[in-house]
Amino acid sequence: MVFNRPFHRRSLDRIMTAMRATYEELGPITSAGGDMLGGPSLDEETRKVVQSRRFREQAVRAARETSYYAEVFQRTGLDPRRIQFDDIASVPVTPKEALRDDPEAFVRSGARPHHRSTTTGTTGWPTTVWFSDDEYHLIGVLSAITFLNREIITPEDFVQVSISTRARLGVHGVSFAAGAIGAVMHAAGLVSPEHTLALLSERHRLPRHKPYVSVMSTYPSYLGQLIEAAREGNYQPNDFGLERILMGGEIITAGLERRAQEVFGPITLLQNYGMTELMPFGANLCNQAHLHYEPAVGLAEFLDLEGTGRPVGADEPGVVVATPLPPFRDTTVLLRYNTEDVVRPVTGPLTCDMRRIPASTNLLGKLKLAVRHDDGWVFVRDVVEALDSVDAVVLPARYGFWAVPGGVAVEVVARSDDAATREAIGTALEERGVPLRDLRVITDRADLQHPRPLRCDLREGSMAKLAEKPKAPTRKPVAQPALAGVNGRP
Repeated sequence: MVFNRPFHRRSLDRIMTAMRATYEELGPITSAGGDMLGGPSLDEETRKVVQSRRFREQAVRAARETSYYAEVFQRTGLDPRRIQFDDIASVPVTPKEALRDDPEAFVRSGARPHHRSTTTGTTGWPTTVWFSDDEYHLIGVLSAITFLNREIITPEDFVQVSISTRARLGVHGVSFAAGAIGAVMHAAGLVSPEHTLALLSERHRLPRHKPYVSVMSTYPSYLGQLIEAAREGNYQPNDFGLERILMGGEIITAGLERRAQEVFGPITLLQNYGMTELMPFGANLCNQAHLHYEPAVGLAEFLDLEGTGRPVGADEPGVVVATPLPPFRDTTVLLRYNTEDVVRPVTGPLTCDMRRIPASTNLLGKLKLAVRHDDGWVFVRDVVEALDSVDAVVLPARYGFWAVPGGVAVEVVARSDDAATREAIGTALEERGVPLRDLRVITDRADLQHPRPLRCDLREGSMAKLAEKPKAPTRKPVAQPALAGVNGRP
């Protein structure tokens, strides 16, 4: 990796095998061991040297081997062989539309594309990204190392993947990791919430594994549907053995976490930042809710919302512009890709457990879904954090908001449109700093004038029979399994 050489597939497999053997013999890796696996931290100057060298190598390959960047460097007159760290800002930002409209213009002529992965298309036409088979294997191994190192998935777990089957990379990362770690896995897809609840409450008798689904991967909006369906179906926390939920694709709120724990018990919601276009580059959430971007895997920049290319300062909102670096990315080359995800940079001195890694706040939402008003911006997180905190709002929150003179107007679906509900919602929005000028509370989602897209609506259309509501489980006392250290329920 130091010399940007491609990863050796068998070496990756040996690392994963050794980690699993160590876990089974000695138990989980301590925080000190995790730091060793992460490698030495880089000071600011060293980080710039490493990232500029890798960016330069990727830029040279992009100019020589992709039709998109060949035209970019010819048009701008930039010499990719001479790029230093301060020159990176001179490379034009790559808009999302360019990749979406012509994904093969970004594939290197010397690459060996094998897997076509697409975004789910929640906010527009799906974007295609091509990966080689070696890249796919690398993504799986890196996922497995991360999950086992952080005990997100352990050999005793029963893992269920409840995301869209079109999210191929997401399904692959979790399923590959589960297999490599020794857990069992079920790719359930996005079926009816009632069917998923029946799967989560189903008791199994597999040797050396927990009797209930203990780890689930899904979207926040789909978790909201599960919460509502569980309440309607009279499920109780002791009907499940769920311990951890891997979340992604949407904003996770404190209100959603609280309401999930009321239904499923003391579960942990785990999140990070990743997207198909950037894999395996992304960011991990620290113990102080910062997103930290691993500098060895990619370069993250935070640029102004107006599109001038100006880097933003601390506490100023900006879009994440990212470059996956070699040797982690080899087939689809992207330089300074505009993710359109809005964050605020976080600068030092940091005191969190990832303080040596570049950081931002957690996601504020997509720029295209934000609203600019007379005095600033309102982002999706501002609104959805407020709405999810109000129990009268049906999960997932179905809402819209738009600019009006002096602030924004908000519409939301609630269980009732009475005065108490309106007051609770209005107060929650104002406490989040939303300049509320008009509030429209409705009880039928069909009446929304400006509905926002949700990933839970990416339902598996070919599975119509699964929409039939299964019967609620008959609750019986559950004996502890014979295997020591494997609990029936948390």
